Amino acid sequence: MKLNDGVTLTLDDLLAASVSGSRIAAQLSDGWRTGVHLSRKKGRGMEFAEVRPYMIGDDVRNMDWKITARTGKPHTKLYREERDRSVYILLDLSKEMYFGSRGQLKSRLASLVAASVAWHALKSGDKIGGLILCGEQTFVQAPISHRKGVLLWLKQIVDSYNTGLHQPSISVEMTSSLTTLGNMLRPGARLVVISDFYRLSHKSFLMIRFLRKRHEVNLIQVYDALERQIEGEGVLGVENDDNSGFLLADDDFKHHYAKIAGFRQFELERKLCSYSKQLLTFDASKPLAEQL
Repeated sequence: MKLNDGVTLTLDDLLAASVSGSRIAAQLSDGWRTGVHLSRKKGRGMEFAEVRPYMIGDDVRNMDWKITARTGKPHTKLYREERDRSVYILLDLSKEMYFGSRGQLKSRLASLVAASVAWHALKSGDKIGGLILCGEQTFVQAPISHRKGVLLWLKQIVDSYNTGLHQPSISVEMTSSLTTLGNMLRPGARLVVISDFYRLSHKSFLMIRFLRKRHEVNLIQVYDALERQIEGEGVLGVENDDNSGFLLADDDFKHHYAKIAGFRQFELERKLCSYSKQLLTFDASKPLAEQL
């Protein structure tokens, strides 16, 4: 049996993630509604239900003027809301997600979480769709409701992950991806966004708030422990796209580093949690099962 090196991702890994889906869903803030059905409540909605004689209190905007004119008696249209129990997943596989100080890469854990959510949605009778963001390339999946379709979606996650692993791409903002999914969402759908959320622009925050007012939105953050706290002492080698150098990780530096990281996380949660009921977080340095 091949050991998990924290970098390699296979379809078997995503198949095994099915056991984690219900535990993740249980931690999402507003429950997990299941099944595609039509509500019994009738009113202004998505699908026409029937026409009946007008009654006092009915909305005049729903008057059926053709039948009213033909019969000489007022009639009104009734509607029932079509509940689309589709789950859409936005999986962020930007190049910054390919980081891991220990355990595994953030992008790998994010893929496992996405697979867990997809398996639970399928088990619950929901349709699964979504978008994989991998640099300038995006893969969009229309909602599917059968196991074969989910397997193809998971295979696309593996292919996109490996593409990003071997061919690092430029950073791409998430706003356009959120907009694309926003145009796909129907009433009653759920959107699950999986990212580290460190590169969200103001437009992205506004888009999340816009979507949150109209749909159920769950935000899942995947982070690395080193992004919040430095352990140990000594000289650290660091680099970014432009420069490289060394840092002395003494107590003062580590305290200052943790303080800045804590403030960044506080601000991120303040903005995100005002637009969504809950921000679920997972540490890439620990196994997913251990955190559930």
